[in-house]
Amino acid sequence: MKQFLIFAAILILTSCAYNKDEAPAPSTPVVTGPKITYTDHTKKLFDTYCITCHAPLLTQANFPLTSYSEVTFGNYASIGGIIEKRVLIQQNMPPSGSQAGQLTPAEMDTLQMWIDQGAPQ
Repeated sequence: MKQFLIFAAILILTSCAYNKDEAPAPSTPVVTGPKITYTDHTKKLFDTYCITCHAPLLTQANFPLTSYSEVTFGNYASIGGIIEKRVLIQQNMPPSGSQAGQLTPAEMDTLQMWIDQGAPQ
């Protein structure tokens, strides 16, 4: 009986062990859908809705959005960044009454997917 208990204890202890190659991978967010890029998709949105104010010599020149480097400066285009907060969450950009109008739901989805994918150029 003593040998059986020792054998059972060894079996239990070794069955729970795994090597580092078998360790579960940390969970990461899964982004599905097409790859959205600044050049092919979101530049058109910034050009249409943003640069009427966010360009040199205009009312929001201190926050320009005329190029990829300006749009992605700091955390502007990151998850939780200024663009996501103002355009997608608060939905106060572009402002109501803007000459450019408002983003459509499909355009907002495109912008969110681009941000979720890391704002690729």
